[in-house]
Amino acid sequence: MKKEYFEWIKSWCDKTTEKDLPRVLLVGDSITDGYQAKVRELLSGVCYVDYIATSYAIDSPMYVQLVKNFVKDSDYALVHFNHGLHGLHIPTRTYKSLMRKLSDWMLQRTKVVFALSTHVMAEGSKRSSGRWMKIVRPRNKAVLSLAATKNCAVDDLFTVSTTLKERTEDGVHFMPEGYAVLAAKVAESIQAALNQ
Repeated sequence: MKKEYFEWIKSWCDKTTEKDLPRVLLVGDSITDGYQAKVRELLSGVCYVDYIATSYAIDSPMYVQLVKNFVKDSDYALVHFNHGLHGLHIPTRTYKSLMRKLSDWMLQRTKVVFALSTHVMAEGSKRSSGRWMKIVRPRNKAVLSLAATKNCAVDDLFTVSTTLKERTEDGVHFMPEGYAVLAAKVAESIQAALNQ
């Protein structure tokens, strides 16, 4: 396990005492933090949307406990699981094993939609980041394989993100217009999974 220079956690749970609609949990990182408010708006009247976003990596006991505690805290109809842009030190095989272990635990309790990590551009550039893509592409391939094995839906945020020009200078994050596009895709995937 290796920590980042800054570690952070953000979360929000809406109308926690209400039971009239299904409750969904978004699990992710700063990308999730960027789209969660718009997802909540788009799914108003369909489901309640909670979220936990963090920089902790999946090899961290902190991360695993955070996710498990959130999943256990409410009766979630579905977890939208987006984890791939942190813990860059983790080899793909280990990443897949850890994702499998945590998703197996979640699947004993609820449905899971696996999200593919978003495309990353080189900082201040209009081209892909070779360094990032060497990590993101194999991880997304691992997630696709895992989802197929578990018969879970996949939210292809990677393909959507390749079309987005509304990015910040770091090449990783998006402007509000970009997050709105990602949010629409997330909301669509959640609705489809809830209706299955």
